[in-house]
Amino acid sequence: MSKNQKISSFMNGNRVSGEITFRNESDISVTITEPYSGLTGSLHIPYFARPYNSFLTEYGDATAMDLLKKLEQLGSYLDANQKFLALQLALHFYDGDFSNAKSQKRFFDSSFSFLVPLALQSQVVEMLR
Repeated sequence: MSKNQKISSFMNGNRVSGEITFRNESDISVTITEPYSGLTGSLHIPYFARPYNSFLTEYGDATAMDLLKKLEQLGSYLDANQKFLALQLALHFYDGDFSNAKSQKRFFDSSFSFLVPLALQSQVVEMLR
């Protein structure tokens, strides 16, 4: 797989599609395109681990598929819990200020039973608005 390559898999009986939007030895980014859109996940390999792993190898292929799976799980959770998340959004951002870091932390800590990576949090808030 290379940069700007379409990837897809079947997860829970549904086809999930995405695209590798950036890829080099140390960094990879994947965007989900189906059945959800608007979510992009990425990972970085620190310099001291690069002699052992590279995203330009099969390790990168497996990582891209894993990122796609995690994005699908997040999209599925957002879809299944729209009403609950809308209430939580109103509770934690009642003044309409979505930039407050403490409010964002409280929102994600109380609304999700799993960790939403910091890089994805702004995407999630934007989708829910």
